[in-house]
Amino acid sequence: MPSRPRCRTYQDLLGTTLAAALKAGTVSAGHREHVLVESAFSGHPLLSLPLSAPADARNAVERARTAHGVWRGVRASDRARWLAWLRKGLAGRHGALGSVLTHAAGLGSVDAATELRQADRVLRHFAAAGRHGFGSWQPQGKAGPGGPPHRTGERPAVLASQVDDARPLASLLEGALPALLRGGAVVTEVDVRSAMVALAVTSAARRAGLPAGAWQLVVQGFSDHATARAVRAVLTEHADDSAPQCCGPGPARSTRARPRLPGLLVVRHDGQARAAARAAVRACFSRAGRGCAATPLIAVHAAQSADFLDCFVREAARFTPGSTLLQRRQPALLLDWVDSAVASGAQPLLLGGRPGDRPDGSAPAVPRPVILLDGSRWHERPHELPLGPLAVVTRFTWWAQALELAQHTGSHLSVFTRTHASRLAPQFAGLPATRIRLNQPPVAGLLPRGALPGVEGHDDARDAGGFR
Repeated sequence: MPSRPRCRTYQDLLGTTLAAALKAGTVSAGHREHVLVESAFSGHPLLSLPLSAPADARNAVERARTAHGVWRGVRASDRARWLAWLRKGLAGRHGALGSVLTHAAGLGSVDAATELRQADRVLRHFAAAGRHGFGSWQPQGKAGPGGPPHRTGERPAVLASQVDDARPLASLLEGALPALLRGGAVVTEVDVRSAMVALAVTSAARRAGLPAGAWQLVVQGFSDHATARAVRAVLTEHADDSAPQCCGPGPARSTRARPRLPGLLVVRHDGQARAAARAAVRACFSRAGRGCAATPLIAVHAAQSADFLDCFVREAARFTPGSTLLQRRQPALLLDWVDSAVASGAQPLLLGGRPGDRPDGSAPAVPRPVILLDGSRWHERPHELPLGPLAVVTRFTWWAQALELAQHTGSHLSVFTRTHASRLAPQFAGLPATRIRLNQPPVAGLLPRGALPGVEGHDDARDAGGFR
């Protein structure tokens, strides 16, 4: 493969990849409107992106089927070699990718660096899986309305995938790489900010040898909710299956409500309150409290509440927010919700002050952490919690109360306790949580961890790998 000059800025990376991606058919868009995407922090214009219509999504699936006929004929060893070239190509653009994650996806420098490490971990994981052979395909049970689901082990030709806007690089790779390494084709739905990252990756995939049309993007704006829902419906109908996700997808382009049920962090009577408090800061406030691993709900045993709250509030007050919410309305919605909760009886332990807007209003504000001690019982309506760096703390007396609360939350559950996992695992049966961690904050992602099924107990922060 011929050597190429190394991209050093996001302008270099985006300026060259958009034209190449449009020429190669990576972005599926007709003659619909374009939207100007500005930097999430500076407000400076980045790119004008074409938005996709439902017909574009259908055409993308058809092109993907054609590309699948070529890609599936490539030997598995050559597809594994393609992944190695892709990883090398992305490593050579480490600095530019970090800038794109900051300016386009709104991740602060710390969160962007973490995202790059997690993305490389995904690449290494699938590279190892490709060398040792994949297991049988585990379908999501979808083959279009009225169509039969795929049999276990049958490989779909075209997969539809989505991107988590808090993890735009890692979730993009998680959704697409398994299908591509098996010889399938992928159509990925992205919003206009995640599209910047996806453009860089799909263009690198083409340069590494992926056939044209084998991995395409459909781009959605934030304002046209009806079109976004229609595009998702078309992809669901015409693609053969949907890529597995850490958490299930929420309503397309929703701004008012959290798109998924939030995670829960529990401190039992025998848990280490201060360790839990330090973990809760990361779980509640990193990446502006968005993404499937965001954990705005905390249940702490009454005997531990004083120590926990003292440490939690102190650590949160020192926390420096780095990432921002992506839409201008979201910080205001968060603050309006907080005002309503306090008026309903919630006790504010940390409000952090209202974030400072840019004088010209050109960029979203970076929200400050908010901690409420729940006197208004908001924890009983987790689906109403807004997006943002928010922690709603409630006390409990009996373990059964915490388990009842966990029945109404999402896929991520973190429990701080000295009780052995083997004793707790039977009590977790029947909970909606599919990713349960002991004595660690929740971590988003699909990669298997831990020794017990569904229960994870080690710290992924020890994985210091990354783009080198």
